[in-house]
Amino acid sequence: MADYIPSREPAKILWLWNLMVWLGSNGPSHGFTVDEVCELYFTVMQAKLAMDNNVSKQAAARGAVACKNDKLGAALEYARDLAQRIQLDPNTTDRDRAAAGLTMRDGEPSKSGEDDVLRITPPAIELDFSIRQQITVHWGPNPQDERHNGRPHGIMGCEIQYHRGGLPAQESEWAFLENDTDSPLVHTVHENQPTTFAYRVRYIGKDLKHGPFGNPAECTVSV
Repeated sequence: MADYIPSREPAKILWLWNLMVWLGSNGPSHGFTVDEVCELYFTVMQAKLAMDNNVSKQAAARGAVACKNDKLGAALEYARDLAQRIQLDPNTTDRDRAAAGLTMRDGEPSKSGEDDVLRITPPAIELDFSIRQQITVHWGPNPQDERHNGRPHGIMGCEIQYHRGGLPAQESEWAFLENDTDSPLVHTVHENQPTTFAYRVRYIGKDLKHGPFGNPAECTVSV
């Protein structure tokens, strides 16, 4: 490709548009036929329409992902509250728990057992953003080495939250991403410019209680 053609797509469209306008005014005096000028106009318009359509679809996809994450997070939070009520109901049997997909109890838990998730050191985070538009979130006691990064005793998984734009100013700005049972989690993003993402994680105990969040981490993905 000639050096005078820009490398980025928006700049390519502007370059094509400028050439199209120039040929419309000056083409005939430089030996170009009307058909050639019209053909360029047609191809440039088709390229611009396709570019605009692609941008619109990417924006819609980002909106759909954000909406999905919000709705899924709300559903899981509500379902978790209901599951806790089922677990605490004295009429609930182990057969009920198994049918509802809940944790089976091994007898009456001790008070210290109920609070184990609160006593465990919060999970650490290691982010890998070496692949374009993809962030791999490693979490656990040793996220730098997945071969030695097993879940602590009594832990069923981890809740992962994120914020687009780096660390949020308000606690309420964190968004639910996913409950993950095995590190790492791959988060696919759709950005058309370098964007910073922040993440934080907390353990989920087998009794569905949540531990405290560990230190957040952030990274900037490329396009």
